[in-house]
Amino acid sequence: MSTPDEPESPAAAYRRIASGIEQAVGAVRRQDEQRATRLEQALARIDARMRRVGERAALTRFSVELHWESALEALWAEPWMTVRPFPRPDAEADPAQLERYEREVDRTYTELMDLVGRRRFGFRR
Repeated sequence: MSTPDEPESPAAAYRRIASGIEQAVGAVRRQDEQRATRLEQALARIDARMRRVGERAALTRFSVELHWESALEALWAEPWMTVRPFPRPDAEADPAQLERYEREVDRTYTELMDLVGRRRFGFRR
């Protein structure tokens, strides 16, 4: 350091400035490391959630396809029934409502099977 009587030498000024830069770079590196750690943790959580969502979607798709095939088998003997192809997923359906949609599929399937069973065994509603 310099005193009021002695000016700071260029070498001393360079060392002082370089030291400040080194400290700033170290602080930025520590912040970057902390941020990278937080981002890696967030990515791991998102990856795990994406895996669960994919598994859930596959399970739901499988369940709906089973219901569809079973309904087709039950309605096979109904000559008046026009069977359409398996419907495509609704791209605008709200994913947050998946459980409600699954319940609706189950309820509708159960109702259909109930009606087919009554008709098959001659029961009237």
